[in-house]
Amino acid sequence: MTRDTLGLVESPAQFLHLLEWCYAERAADRTRAIVLAPRQPHATAQLRELAEFATEEGLDVEWREPRASAMAFAGTLRQLWRPMTKARRLVIGDPFSGLIQTLLPATRAQQLVVVDDGTATMEFAAQYAASGALRRWDSRPSAMDLPRSVLGQQARRILAGGKLRLFTVMPIAGVPASRIQHNRYSWLHGRFAPPQVTGGVDVIGSSLVESGVADRAAYLHRVAAIASTSGAPGRYLAHRREDPEKLAELSRATGLRVVRPQLPLEIELRRGPVARRVVSFPSSVGYTLPVALGGLPVHYQFEPVPEEMLGVGVTQRAREFLDKISTDLRNARLWVPESSPLSASA
Repeated sequence: MTRDTLGLVESPAQFLHLLEWCYAERAADRTRAIVLAPRQPHATAQLRELAEFATEEGLDVEWREPRASAMAFAGTLRQLWRPMTKARRLVIGDPFSGLIQTLLPATRAQQLVVVDDGTATMEFAAQYAASGALRRWDSRPSAMDLPRSVLGQQARRILAGGKLRLFTVMPIAGVPASRIQHNRYSWLHGRFAPPQVTGGVDVIGSSLVESGVADRAAYLHRVAAIASTSGAPGRYLAHRREDPEKLAELSRATGLRVVRPQLPLEIELRRGPVARRVVSFPSSVGYTLPVALGGLPVHYQFEPVPEEMLGVGVTQRAREFLDKISTDLRNARLWVPESSPLSASA
């Protein structure tokens, strides 16, 4: 069968959701997946693991290293320009990516699909509705603002037509319902049996400190407070961008066992084991885990980021985005605040 669908993935979450989209559309044997590898070693390791799953499912997987050097970046653009023009369907995961935005003018696809990459889908939908340039919620002023703004405006125009579709777990506003396809994690549920549910707590790691959103000392203090109420040994499932020195300090201060997941958390916890109590700061797992782990006796508890925990110079836009996630999780009623009676007794 002709490989008429091109998928461009830059993170483990994007690759997982490309797999889910292929399963939902029965398009695995029609999809050419190109991994645009990041610099982070842990993300690269997860992507290689996912490439094995994708190959088993029938996708044609290729690997590129565009961030190895300026020459590699330019070479990747040249290599992908023709496949971009030939693809009937284009699937991407990060509309804010500079590499993706540079490639988008080449597309002649009849359908443009955006799959989840963390909470980027929600932010993309909001900016899409506002008709503004595409820019990450946690970005800070830099010398690249002008060229990135030009790329962001161009990308928004390309994605603005009737060809756009979103394949997502997230609550989306600003995009017509006819363009939204809900991700139920059907591939994940079919691939893995329900996991063992254990005692203790699983704290979902966050890169809020590394991105400058949260103060390091305040973050470590809050994780220690969570661990002290667990009543049993617990794990800290590190985010792939977390600093090793911070993780070592966190382990000493909290007694939690730090684990570097080999795959996206949705897969890692679906394979098991998973603790009966799962705690997360505002992040995409607040939306994805209740779907990925649907039907399991797990208590989901979210930990808001109060003002005193924020880092110096955090933008108003970042504050509003964190508030939105916290509000969504409270309203969903699947996650309860960490200070609630349930969290104390779980």
